[in-house]
Amino acid sequence: MTNNCVEFVNPDNLPVEKLTLSVSNDGVVQNIKALDPYWVADRQFPLYERPPASSNIILGAVDAWIMKMESYLEDLKCLLALPHHRFWSTILYHTSCMDALVSFLQEASPPYMPPHESKNVQKLYEEIRRLVLIIFSRLITNKESKICWMSKEYMGSLIYDRFVFTVPVIWDICLTYGVDNAQHVARLLDAVFKLQPQNERDTAAAIAFVKEAFKFIILQVNKDYDSDEPLNLPETFKGFSEIRRPSSSAKDNLTVDVLQDLVIHILDTAVTLRIFVETYPRALDIYRKTNLILSIVQLYEYGIPKLYERLGEAGTGQTGLGAGQTGLGAGQAEAHLELARAELIDILREMLAVYKNNIFSGEGSTSGHVEDFLSLVLDALSEKLFIRDYHLCYPLNDDLEVLRQAYPDIDTVKTDFILQAIYSNLEERLPDDILTSDDILTNNAATLTNGHVESIDKPQPGPATDNEIPNNIREESLISEVKDILPHLGDGFILKCLQHYGFNSERVINTLLEDNLAEPLRGLDRSLPMIPEDVVEQKFLETGIQRLNVFDGDEFDIMTRDDVDLRRVHVGKRRDKHRHIAQLLDDKTDVKSRHDIYAKYNLVCEEEAMYSDEYDDTYDAEAQAEVPDADPDEARRPFVTPRVLQHRQQTESEEEEEEVSQKEQEAASAGRSRLDFCVNPEEVRARREAAHLARRGGVRPGTRPLAPRNTDVVGRAKGQGQDKEVLVNRERKEKHKSSRANHNRRQGAQAKRNRGMVPS
Repeated sequence: MTNNCVEFVNPDNLPVEKLTLSVSNDGVVQNIKALDPYWVADRQFPLYERPPASSNIILGAVDAWIMKMESYLEDLKCLLALPHHRFWSTILYHTSCMDALVSFLQEASPPYMPPHESKNVQKLYEEIRRLVLIIFSRLITNKESKICWMSKEYMGSLIYDRFVFTVPVIWDICLTYGVDNAQHVARLLDAVFKLQPQNERDTAAAIAFVKEAFKFIILQVNKDYDSDEPLNLPETFKGFSEIRRPSSSAKDNLTVDVLQDLVIHILDTAVTLRIFVETYPRALDIYRKTNLILSIVQLYEYGIPKLYERLGEAGTGQTGLGAGQTGLGAGQAEAHLELARAELIDILREMLAVYKNNIFSGEGSTSGHVEDFLSLVLDALSEKLFIRDYHLCYPLNDDLEVLRQAYPDIDTVKTDFILQAIYSNLEERLPDDILTSDDILTNNAATLTNGHVESIDKPQPGPATDNEIPNNIREESLISEVKDILPHLGDGFILKCLQHYGFNSERVINTLLEDNLAEPLRGLDRSLPMIPEDVVEQKFLETGIQRLNVFDGDEFDIMTRDDVDLRRVHVGKRRDKHRHIAQLLDDKTDVKSRHDIYAKYNLVCEEEAMYSDEYDDTYDAEAQAEVPDADPDEARRPFVTPRVLQHRQQTESEEEEEEVSQKEQEAASAGRSRLDFCVNPEEVRARREAAHLARRGGVRPGTRPLAPRNTDVVGRAKGQGQDKEVLVNRERKEKHKSSRANHNRRQGAQAKRNRGMVPS
């Protein structure tokens, strides 16, 4: 191709993603980006194939494989020889380049498999294996020279968005190269995760998938094909309905081939997880967040023993030649299963090694790493088989002793609990050379305090060693002794100090007065209150059954209480007071109960008090017409003093009452108010007569009425013209239409309200 002869020029030292090269084809100059399909190498890049290895190899199969893989090797050499911009263009835009590289990682021989019998095959395989590792190392190298480089931000997004480095690719690299190239793989993984931190999130998702695969294996080997009863698994085995159960249509037991696949899957996964945390220690945080150790412990407890049983049944279940072949397959699977057990144990070993390295190197908080170490061991104690085998391979008492020497303030309660749990599982007593918390207090009888040696004749026995006095009473007594001297301290803080100093109250008081507390106690809040023990946690320590429920420890928890009041437990459907919604709406009990409250403020009155049959309403309609229009300057309603305040007016002197009454009489004589209580009958009769005359058109009885006024608003038909009188009537009707029909309701209501007929 013509692009092979183009000279790479970068005088400004620009990154390759921003660089443009000039290409001349037949006198035509083109500007092409440095990363473009134009620069893709013209090669096929075939997929890698696994070398034939079997007792029944076809004649010439090995030679044919060597010929194909020599071509594959040449393609790899050509890819490595490409310049920087052409190398990345081929990786990004060639349709089969990355597939060829990933195919080798998928088909490569794992480290536990023996090498091929043919020396030529081994030599060619090792050369291909070396070149593939170099290519992946070049893929995370952003700068090859001053003019051939790529920005780290662009490379990080490129390898993530184009799926150059994914979690399966990373784990395949660990499985293929992690055993004999651990340091190189460690640098490669560190560069990948620094370039693209989102790979940690993808790793957590991948570990969640691994946990589901472990659960599926447990279900497969525990399935009873002769019965549909549920599996006998512990309550801690969560996610029972989240994964696909084995098919219930199978009538035969698991075959050797299926069992071998399960064992190989466990072995590959265990080796990969072990190498991954060994070469990339930051993976420990991902393991802890996803609680991987619990899945490993459950697989080791409920999957591995059943796999041994299934392999034994498959190895002896047939006869004849087939049985012999099956026995060989079962024996090889058992060997792989033994190796898988060792790898699962080594996963925990490598996880604990990360914490120990951080403690000895002084990286981070030493106390935090020690607590994480003990917490991880406690998580592994959830089942017996795994921690027993781990202790036989790597004695935990040695690790705890080393930690105690590196960090003297280690939590002795947790260490004693771990040792007692391990040796009770082994059905052995604690060796004499293992120090417990009581032995440590005895050996440390002389400690350095404020530059002088403090002599302690005998440590104060803790509350657990006194059989006569209960623990809580003993603790309260010691706390009260300290609070007599230092009353400003909290009970919880004092208890922490007592636990640290062996429940020696005198030593605690002396240390607090000298302000010479130990390092773990200095950061505590001195007003820390006493926190009671959790009954659920205590039940877990006694029985080993872990229950996570929001109702644990309440008054109805029959697992932790024996005095549950069954009278407060309702069985069946509870019936309310109302059967249906109509009965609920008809219930006015709440309304009647509030009647007395509003009656105190005179806001509620009886219907009889408001409307009385003795009241004469003959002249109510006539009195309504007498009320003139309300003065805007006056208030809408006269002010009425509430009844609750009327007793103050009764306390006024009699002289003031007489003066007020005299003034009221003078005002009444001057003229009656417009809102008189009773209207003069003569005025009423006069108004009635005036209204009657108005209805008759102003004509008295016995006289001839005037001709009615013409009120025609219809007039002639449209287009013939209208009289002036019709137009005047139309205008009058439009102007006064609001005074008729239903347009005077507001005025009538206001008139009634002014007279007090309508409560406001």
